[in-house]
Amino acid sequence: MDTLICKGCGASLTYAAGLQALQCEYCDAVTEIARVAPVAATTAQLLIPMTVEDNALAYAVLHHLAANDEVPDDMVERAELSVKRFYLPCFAFDGSYNATWTASFGYNRTDTYTDHVKRTVDGKSERVPVTRTRAVVDWRPVSGQDAGNFVLLGYGGSGVAPNALLLLERLRKLQTATPFDVGFISGVDTHPYTLAAKEAYALHTEAQVGKLVETSVKHHAQGNVQRDWHWNASTRWDASPMYVPMGHVVIAYGGKQYNVWADGTNAANLVSDALPANRAKGKYISRGMLLPIVALLALMFTGLASASFFYEMKLERLAAVGAVWILSAWRDARYARRSQQVRQSALAKRAQRYAQPAATPAAPAPSEGPDLLSLAMSLLSAVIVCVLLYKLVTDPAAPPAAVAAGTTPAAAAIAPVSAPVKPVRLLSPIMVAANAQDWATVRTLTAKTASPAAVSKADKAASAAAFARGAKALLNKDNAAAITAFEAALEANSANMDARSKLGAALIGAGDHERARRVLGELVAAAPRHADGWRNLAEAAALSGMRAEADASLRMLLHLSKDRKRTTEALKKRAASGEPGQFSEAVARVVKPGAKKAGG
Repeated sequence: MDTLICKGCGASLTYAAGLQALQCEYCDAVTEIARVAPVAATTAQLLIPMTVEDNALAYAVLHHLAANDEVPDDMVERAELSVKRFYLPCFAFDGSYNATWTASFGYNRTDTYTDHVKRTVDGKSERVPVTRTRAVVDWRPVSGQDAGNFVLLGYGGSGVAPNALLLLERLRKLQTATPFDVGFISGVDTHPYTLAAKEAYALHTEAQVGKLVETSVKHHAQGNVQRDWHWNASTRWDASPMYVPMGHVVIAYGGKQYNVWADGTNAANLVSDALPANRAKGKYISRGMLLPIVALLALMFTGLASASFFYEMKLERLAAVGAVWILSAWRDARYARRSQQVRQSALAKRAQRYAQPAATPAAPAPSEGPDLLSLAMSLLSAVIVCVLLYKLVTDPAAPPAAVAAGTTPAAAAIAPVSAPVKPVRLLSPIMVAANAQDWATVRTLTAKTASPAAVSKADKAASAAAFARGAKALLNKDNAAAITAFEAALEANSANMDARSKLGAALIGAGDHERARRVLGELVAAAPRHADGWRNLAEAAALSGMRAEADASLRMLLHLSKDRKRTTEALKKRAASGEPGQFSEAVARVVKPGAKKAGG
């Protein structure tokens, strides 16, 4: 509401802004309301000269596209550009502010206090004092004043996209403003003013000043933390109408249009709509990640399903997975480099059209057709993954802790054997020869092994999976579960000698020494060179009171050992420990100074 004076009697008249005349209620005189000139009549006092030509604006947009890895590779070549330059009506607000502020500053410290907790002492529950510490913040109220100056631009027109106004905040050429001269705007569109200075400040500049005051006030922060910031600020400003140069480039690509606005004094200062995504790049990277992820997941799954995760993390397997990831990263880097070459080559060609200097040196155009090296790397990755998967399937299990070096596990409940085990003679010919130290006969007999029966891949896989479960159970000293798993492995593949050897070890741990002898006797009869089987048979025979069989098995173990010195030392340590007694006695009988030739 504004106030006027009656022309007739001098009384005060009150009117709304929409009225054009008022009649005095005292003297009936009519007072005309002066018409305010339209805002659009505002004329600029200052102007920042336009220094960028149409071709330079277009080339700057193309250069922006060529440097952007996220846009399609052919956008630089296929984009159609339309350029328009114009002067934007603005107000230059030259002002100052004064602010009074209050806040709370917090300072951290550690406080020690005594707490009482319930504890049971000598069967009685009582509260016991306990010293504890806690972090405490000491808050202090603080107040102060702040002041500063600002020179900011505010848009004085309408119709320009909000993205374009971001350029006004980044404009750094206010010092180049000159008094307005019509010669500067010759041949360039000039947008009209539609806002008064007060409106432009409230719409476009007041928020910027608020942020400036907030930043300046919070520079007074002290302590470790702050809170309860409050401030009151008063501002004073003068507005100068000013024309600011700007360029608008419309990109037509793929049936759509994209807008780019650029600073008329520096074409590199630009903002744009969201540009189209490089979908081809996304698909290429996604496909390339498939093989590395498959390799990594397969190795991790095998490790988690095995008795020992770290056993499965063999050096060659880790190297294979690492190689696949390195090849994938190499392919992606080559793709990015080729994409950049495509865009830079297209930019160099279009630079001539816009009479702009090309990049120095000019980017070489990539060869036509597919990248043969990338295809070769993809093929190599596929081969590595296939070999890795084959290795993981055919050798998935980690062996449990060796029975030879450990102590005999405690007896546990024994599950019944699902398949009967064929009995073996108390002393086989090979054992007789071993006890007689007739190694020529031993070598002849161990060379005679029967060919294993054919087993399907499915049965082998089932046997391997059951073996892995049994090995894990044996490692955890769960003999009952180990026996069940190893029996399942033998049921699927009776030629799985490692499963038969571990079944014997599990039976020994469960205390069923006689059954262990039968299982292990069948093993060494079918595979006489199985050193681990002879070692387990020696323990089972010793614990069953079969001294001759135990001695012969130990001699066969020494005979087949790849490192006899190490095996001998391990057996001597076992004999010295005296656990279990019968087995230690058997070791003492065989591994002694007078019997070293038994390893011959």
